[in-house]
Amino acid sequence: MPRYLVACDAGGTMTDVIVVDEEGRSVIGKAPTSPADESVGYMESLHEALDSMGLDGHVREFGAAVETAIYTGTSMLNTVINMSGYRTGLLVTRGFEDIIAQGRGSQTFIGAQWSEITHMQYRKHRVPLVPRKLARGVTERIDLFGQVVIPLYEHEVEQGVRELLLDEEVEAIAIVFLQSFTNDVHEQRAAEIARQVMAEVEREVVLELSSEVAPTTREVSRANATVIQAYASDPARKQLFRIEEELRKIGYAHSLKTVLGYGGVTNIRYPRLFEAAMSGPVGGLMGARYLAEVIGEENLVCSDVGGTSFDAGAITAGVLPIDREPGFQGMYVNVPMLGITSIGAGTGTYIRLDPQTQRIKLGPDSAGGTPGPVFMETGNRIPTINDANLLLGVLNEHNYLGGKVHVNKEASYEAFEREISRPLGLDVYQAAETCLELLNVMMREHLVRSLMVGHDLRDYVLLGYGGAGPLHLLGYAGDHPWKAVITVPHAGAFSAWGGACMDYSHRRHRSVQVLLPPELRGADKRAALQPVVTAWRSLESDLLEELQGEGFAREQISLHPSAYIRYYGQLEDVEVASPVRDLGSDAEIDQLLQAFEALYARMYTLAARPAAATFHITEVCVVAQVATVKPVLRAHELAAPEPEPDARKGQRPVFQRGQWQEAEIWRMESLRPGNEIEGLAVVEASNTTLFVPPEWRFRIDAHDIYWLERKDA
Repeated sequence: MPRYLVACDAGGTMTDVIVVDEEGRSVIGKAPTSPADESVGYMESLHEALDSMGLDGHVREFGAAVETAIYTGTSMLNTVINMSGYRTGLLVTRGFEDIIAQGRGSQTFIGAQWSEITHMQYRKHRVPLVPRKLARGVTERIDLFGQVVIPLYEHEVEQGVRELLLDEEVEAIAIVFLQSFTNDVHEQRAAEIARQVMAEVEREVVLELSSEVAPTTREVSRANATVIQAYASDPARKQLFRIEEELRKIGYAHSLKTVLGYGGVTNIRYPRLFEAAMSGPVGGLMGARYLAEVIGEENLVCSDVGGTSFDAGAITAGVLPIDREPGFQGMYVNVPMLGITSIGAGTGTYIRLDPQTQRIKLGPDSAGGTPGPVFMETGNRIPTINDANLLLGVLNEHNYLGGKVHVNKEASYEAFEREISRPLGLDVYQAAETCLELLNVMMREHLVRSLMVGHDLRDYVLLGYGGAGPLHLLGYAGDHPWKAVITVPHAGAFSAWGGACMDYSHRRHRSVQVLLPPELRGADKRAALQPVVTAWRSLESDLLEELQGEGFAREQISLHPSAYIRYYGQLEDVEVASPVRDLGSDAEIDQLLQAFEALYARMYTLAARPAAATFHITEVCVVAQVATVKPVLRAHELAAPEPEPDARKGQRPVFQRGQWQEAEIWRMESLRPGNEIEGLAVVEASNTTLFVPPEWRFRIDAHDIYWLERKDA
């Protein structure tokens, strides 16, 4: 039997699994997400994929042939949302005991719309993971240069640990001292004392240090990251172990892997598991980067429409956006993550009327996979966006999830009439179309007014994916002048497919402060950059030890140093992949700075470049990678523009522009590269639906990518 790779994306509504063979061919399975036990949704979607491959009767043989199984999803997110993590105590520099509870003011409106940000009554502090009574202050202080200003009061550490262990009965302790990223001597000594106390009282708990978890600036964010690691990593890992156990039952002989927020794959036993807390949408961006290379485009806007959220990110000049301080559940955290912005907008989004204004209000909450839309008849009585899609004829009531789920269209009609159309005095179908257009406007505005501010849309290709991406893509593409609009037939599992496109990698960051004024020359310039080289060497050593400890040979590991550089005085820095591993000569330094200026010009032009530039390096990074087997986007021979007769399923009335119109219905699996189709059309697959309005058409290229364009283009 050939070798296989299995990748999973467990979203808020659906769990997608993609199986890839050693030739790069792939098959997709889909099932509702099961938050209580994610192994259920994982295995159901895997068995659907195996059934499509004709392997459901050979499960154990298949399991033994799986080389890698990858999970990306919501286990740690659910731990934080449900507040079901470990009871966590905090040792912190005295005077900063409120650092978690107080947080930062901007944390109160993470993800909020502008109308909510400008009204204080909408701003809310989240419930702190560490309440004030579980924080203990310790006298100590290290300055920003790493010098010890006040020595560590060791007796206060011992007293604080004893109180937390015996009086408060904590299950984890986080140690966060100011400026510890410049000098960790106090945190390391406090950890030694804590372990001694644990041994004395015979109670060992999880112990995390901020200098190991997030050795970077921004104290509140570093504290949040350390607390999340202590609070949620072990509980979340239990979900992952359950999935691994189910895979072992079918013969899988290796460890389960998971996806890190910055686009790497690692073992679920990875000690810094908090880096996987926001792994869900990452696979989509990684898959999009591979897709961009295939189609020869450097600028790509990635848009993922699921049942719960609308996630978007932009690849500019071929560079993946890295956010080193993303928002996570009402907290900023020092965890590098691909720059993805999200709003509560998906096919499961609830549709209600505002009781005060009687205006239609969408979400932001969602029915998710459970209880799902009204038509599933699993307990939900509030109409959702997918109920609207069904009523308008866009969704096929006999083909929802490939026909595996029973659909009651009448239930959707009754709910829409009762909750929306009758109170508004509208026809049910007019109300449903209005709701769809409102959702499309929300997603369109999120792209154009938020993600793409300052960028020219004419330079970017818009890619739509996710289970509902092709369904809504042309609705939110709108009349905006995108360079092109595309989607793929495996859009329903594109994030899982993207997870299979990643290398096994770990990433480390460290803050530095280096200024290079134009007058600096020779030995002085090399000396100024020594902190960068020292940090690179230290991070490389840590990464090599980590990956070799996981069983990889040194020759399998490649190291990639980067620096975050800006022009002094500007607010944003740029991640620059260093063309050299050392900075011991003027020529090597010039190569690094030239790489920054070339990338800056491609991303922003040189209009903002100072006349006499001073370079400011704020942070360094090293990525250690091990290459993995990946899916392949193969080029196929082009067929005729006219699809084969068996691709056409017939016609169906679809409500568009206030009237019923006949749409051509096509079977996606039967379409071939080279085919061209005019709208009004609906293209159906078991895991997604592509809707093509009357004014649009599409063609399929040699790589099976769908290029959509207006008929009057």
